Amino acid sequence: GLSSDRDLDLEALEQRYEASVDPFRQFSRAERQRKFNEMSPIERIIFIVAKTFLGSKEMRMALFFYIVAMHLLVFSTTYHWSHNSSCDELHNHIDLAHFHGGVPLPETPNGVAAANAAAKAVANASGSD
Repeated sequence: GLSSDRDLDLEALEQRYEASVDPFRQFSRAERQRKFNEMSPIERIIFIVAKTFLGSKEMRMALFFYIVAMHLLVFSTTYHWSHNSSCDELHNHIDLAHFHGGVPLPETPNGVAAANAAAKAVANASGSD
């Protein structure tokens, strides 16, 4: 048992030594370092961040689920705002009166009057500055 452990240790050391003196690995390592040194600081930052996030399976999975969660948040928020809010409170909003002569209103006399009143209020407010 003891001699086989020594043989394994010697074998591992021999493989490590051969890998360290392998000219192809040395050349590859030197080329990688040379290309890294030629990068601009922004490219280096992007490279390091990408290597960090894409370097392991766990980080890729975490990034994937984060992106999916953010998309679901945007989709659900967009759906909520497009289906659950009404424009009724916006009809008399003074900050929106300048859009195309007023906020898009239903074709009612009261709606048009509200848009005209808001437009006049904006004109008066900007004239008094």
